[in-house]
Amino acid sequence: MLLRQPSLLFRSLLSMLVLAPLLAVGLARGLELPRAVKIAAVMLAVSPVPPFLPKKAIRAGGSQSYIISLLAISAVVSIVTAPLTIGLLDDLFGICARVAPKFSASWARIVAGAGSILLAAVVLPQLVTLAPAFRELVGNGTLLAITAFSLCTLYIGHLLGGPVEENRSVLALCTATRHPFIAIALVQANFPSERLAVPAVFMALIVTTIASVPYVRMRQARQARAVPQAAPLPQPQSPRST
Repeated sequence: MLLRQPSLLFRSLLSMLVLAPLLAVGLARGLELPRAVKIAAVMLAVSPVPPFLPKKAIRAGGSQSYIISLLAISAVVSIVTAPLTIGLLDDLFGICARVAPKFSASWARIVAGAGSILLAAVVLPQLVTLAPAFRELVGNGTLLAITAFSLCTLYIGHLLGGPVEENRSVLALCTATRHPFIAIALVQANFPSERLAVPAVFMALIVTTIASVPYVRMRQARQARAVPQAAPLPQPQSPRST
């Protein structure tokens, strides 16, 4: 679908692979946040769309063909754009140029086994063990900053989705929600000594999921209003008594 609509393809990649990372970098540079939160925001912003997103996008009224096309194309393109983006951020976090080989290896291992069931199996048990780390991260405007980032990326995707309402829903969710496993792989490859970076990725995932709930419900309600109501069938009239 996307390959036949170059304008939509350009806007989709611009929203996900350019504007979202730029917003994350602006947040990292402009706000006094824990270093782990800054790292998590940038690593999530350069990661591809997660495999569990299509169902949520469909519930929000998205087109299945657009969702699948965007999922596949963003996964392929991010193999190139993620290392390039991280390379440009060397002055921000001091990342070495050798990130690309590590990222490629992590990508191959993770994408092969990633899926909705695996994500749930890994994330849910981690929430209990990460509770102390969450308490360390909360404060200094961290939750507010992550929420603002989630809402802004939703708005960016919604705006660039264009005039077709179902495309707006898909791009908004794809811009705001990224693959946590890829982000964690990037964190572990480049910041192995940053103890709170992985918990910060999980915190961002939770906050983004919660922040997107009102948007999904709003889009569902809009879709329901847009569906024309079928006219009631005429009731058969009883024969007149003679």
